[in-house]
Amino acid sequence: MIKRKSSASITVFLSLSFVLIAALILTITESARTIAQRYYMQTALNSAMESLFSEFHRPLWENYRIYALEYRDDALLQEELETFIKPYSEAQNLFPAKVVKDDFSFSGRGSLVEQNHFEEEVLEYIPALLTKDALEFIGQKQSGTDIPSLLEEVSKKEKEADSIQRLRKKYVLNHYDVEYLEDCINDIDQCCKNSSTLHSQSLSDLHSKDASGFFWHSSSLRSTLEQLKSTVQRYDARAEILKEKIAELRQDFELEKVNLEEDGIRAIESELQSYDEYVNEGGKVRQMIDLFPAECDSLGSSIQNIEETVQNFEDYISEERERRRNEDDDEEEDEDDLQAEIDAFYRSIAGEWQNLKMPVYGGSVTKINKKNKKILESIQELGKKKLLELLLPKGRECPSTTECYTDSPFTAGSVANPLQVGLLGEYSLRYFHSYHKEDNGNTIPFSNAEGLEVEYLLHGKKSDYENLAAQVTALLAVREAMNFIHIVCDTEKRQEVENFVTGFLAATANPIVIAVFSIFVIGIWAFAQALLDVKHLLNDERVPLMHGEDSWDLGLSMLLDFSSLLSGEDEKKERQGFSYTDYLRAFLFTKGLLHQDKINNAMLYCMEKNIRTTVSEKEASFQMKQCLYYLSTDAGIESRHSLYHRGFLDMIGVNPGDSRYRFTLHSDYKYKNLSH
Repeated sequence: MIKRKSSASITVFLSLSFVLIAALILTITESARTIAQRYYMQTALNSAMESLFSEFHRPLWENYRIYALEYRDDALLQEELETFIKPYSEAQNLFPAKVVKDDFSFSGRGSLVEQNHFEEEVLEYIPALLTKDALEFIGQKQSGTDIPSLLEEVSKKEKEADSIQRLRKKYVLNHYDVEYLEDCINDIDQCCKNSSTLHSQSLSDLHSKDASGFFWHSSSLRSTLEQLKSTVQRYDARAEILKEKIAELRQDFELEKVNLEEDGIRAIESELQSYDEYVNEGGKVRQMIDLFPAECDSLGSSIQNIEETVQNFEDYISEERERRRNEDDDEEEDEDDLQAEIDAFYRSIAGEWQNLKMPVYGGSVTKINKKNKKILESIQELGKKKLLELLLPKGRECPSTTECYTDSPFTAGSVANPLQVGLLGEYSLRYFHSYHKEDNGNTIPFSNAEGLEVEYLLHGKKSDYENLAAQVTALLAVREAMNFIHIVCDTEKRQEVENFVTGFLAATANPIVIAVFSIFVIGIWAFAQALLDVKHLLNDERVPLMHGEDSWDLGLSMLLDFSSLLSGEDEKKERQGFSYTDYLRAFLFTKGLLHQDKINNAMLYCMEKNIRTTVSEKEASFQMKQCLYYLSTDAGIESRHSLYHRGFLDMIGVNPGDSRYRFTLHSDYKYKNLSH
């Protein structure tokens, strides 16, 4: 009996041990299976997300090389995810799982028009494009990484041009102020000469004993002296205004120096120095002419006293003659006595009159050729007209004035560095239409858009006409400033300008006045050449950033017939330098450094507009805000244990629990490679 009991206990022990060992093995196996199932379903969820995002918007990719998933609502996304994950959940394997559309929720999402998602998309694509198809800049093929270094100098020049334009135009320190002062000096000199002439005529009247003639000339003399006083006051007031303007411009010049290079600083210094010298010279002139009002007052008082004396004497003579006529005296003897008295009086009063010292201006006087000056001013007036019609090549129609753009409704941001700004600008030129884009295979955008979109990106006007006009104005400002620097720094051209001033504009012996009017002529010359430069660019020619002797078109003598030159045919020539597109590239870079976010939003607006209206497969209801760039998904997975049996646990009195269980998985998808 004892022996049989021992054998049975061993059997029971081994049975229990086997059950426990089997349970342990199965538990470990089930644990491994559930972990593997999580990996399996995570792979399924990731695959479903990739399948979902593979349904990117085809027209957006085909026309702009932008990936985005267009969707309408969350229910549609849930249905599509359920469809894509269903093959994994229905597979006959060790990973039984159930996922329905309501099990999907979205913890995060990003639209293409939010934050800097659009910018990331472009920057992911454009380097590969430039590797395959290098850009052409200044007539040469360049690599994408060279863009910032190539554009940096242009950007500096553009900023310099803006500073120079502000400094030169803010206070309108041009020939008008100096011309007004020189006219005042001319009037002062003329008043002095007129007063001397009237003084001589009055003296002649006294010698002739012509009282009425004397009174007429002396009255004119007093009026001339009053006019002289008034002119001196006008001169002082305008000289003071000019002095204040120069002082303010000096302060602004110090603030703008940060944007100016050595040549630009020298150009503005040259202009300011001319005005400084003029004001200093004017200070000496003012010291002299400011004495005139007191002299005029003293002379006026003396003239009035002499007039009163003459008037009283004439009254006395009239009365005396009347009295003697009434007394019936010897008329001949009385008249001889009276005439002797008249002669003595007029000799005395003539001597007193002759001792009056008239004001004399001994300084130099400038005579301005009003006709030639008006011709030069008419060139400046061209800037106030419709330049686009004036500068477009013959036979080229003006862009439409129809309003076809609005402000972009999007608020995408930007975190682009200078290198990336250059790449974004290149993307703009490749995929958006602009002036000079021709249908020669690669240059016309895929979207078939024909509007001036790049110009819109830069200026944001409502019509193509306004945008191209704004671009022409911007080009003109840059070219004018660069031309101004070129002339000021060119010794031969400066001498040519001075010769022009003395020969055609202002006859004067004052070198300071010549210097000031030379600055005026330099400004006109620079502006006129800038008009030709922009006309060349619109004619699909090239213009260098800084002119040399070979590229400079306009001689000074041509300014006097410039309107005919500008309206004539523009013969197309092979020139070196920047094309119109190169200048667009430079403007995009400069504006992008400050406002790349605005350019990004304008691009998004144009994309939406073109997909609705111009692309091959138009979609009237397309909306950029419904284009997903990334999505974060949480999926609730329902499953059950496979290596699990309730019977044994029930047998030993243990609550087996539910064989089913649920877990949540998370997946993110973003078109930009997250590993970058």
